[in-house]
Amino acid sequence: MHIVGRDAVGSLLQEEIGRLVEKSGDLFNAVVAVATAEGDYWAAAAGVAHAGQGDAMAVNTPVFVASITKMYTAASAMLLAEQGLLSLDDPLSRYLPGEMLVGLHRYKGQDYSDQLRVYHLVSQTSGLPDYFEAAPKGGKSLFDRLVSKGDTAWDLDYVVDVVKNQLSPRFAPEPLGQASAGGKAHYADTNYQLLGAVIEAAMEMSLQEVFEELILGPLALSATYLHGRGRPQSPGQIAPATIYYGGKPLHLDKAMTSFGPDGGLVSNVEDSLRFLRSMIEGKLFKNRATLKRMKAWRRIFFPMQYGLGL
Repeated sequence: MHIVGRDAVGSLLQEEIGRLVEKSGDLFNAVVAVATAEGDYWAAAAGVAHAGQGDAMAVNTPVFVASITKMYTAASAMLLAEQGLLSLDDPLSRYLPGEMLVGLHRYKGQDYSDQLRVYHLVSQTSGLPDYFEAAPKGGKSLFDRLVSKGDTAWDLDYVVDVVKNQLSPRFAPEPLGQASAGGKAHYADTNYQLLGAVIEAAMEMSLQEVFEELILGPLALSATYLHGRGRPQSPGQIAPATIYYGGKPLHLDKAMTSFGPDGGLVSNVEDSLRFLRSMIEGKLFKNRATLKRMKAWRRIFFPMQYGLGL
């Protein structure tokens, strides 16, 4: 085993990530950061940040963090629960319009919509189908349409319509006791689209404003925002790095805005590490039991397990 000193870690990290991008046939940019409990911090980047521009990927280049967004959305719900502004046991009908909920969860001839609770959304135990990756009978999923036909936009009404009329739930909502103890779970972006709307209703704010008040402001995450819903782009602000699929760049401005609470966050590695450390070290929440509750693991697919946004 080759051991290097702290001063050499940054150079070694840069060499490794550069080699990774250079040798890969389908990795066009990458950025990584490492931090220690002792306060050490190293970051490295490689590749081209923006397709067609030739600008080098930098350690401060923002990236779409995709479903890591769900951690911020879940953390917001847990913080509101700590403050007594919502309860995870609340029915969705407390926050969402009745017409939206009727028929939302029909499974084996029974409508379970009135049994849906906030907890089901955070923990992915609702049984609702995934509006993004599930394909309707005889059709293509929204994901497949995005990568084959290009950018498009959607909203919560679209999500609800697809779930009601084109897709089928995987199972009935887990009884809350079983959900807490490790019952069934199905990873579905639908849950977090609904959870975002619940949080906005509870706070009477946009989700970006909620993030700012509960997380981004207190943790000084100045490079983190919801794409298309957050801070207006300022002169000199770096655009998020290009994303790729099948070796081709994807330009999905409308889609990235539409993902919102389930995957629309932009950040950089420094902000991302600060957020993760604040959760792991117990600094984000006032109650130590909050993080413990979020670690109620359930298997979603081998070998992955899911808690409450984790």
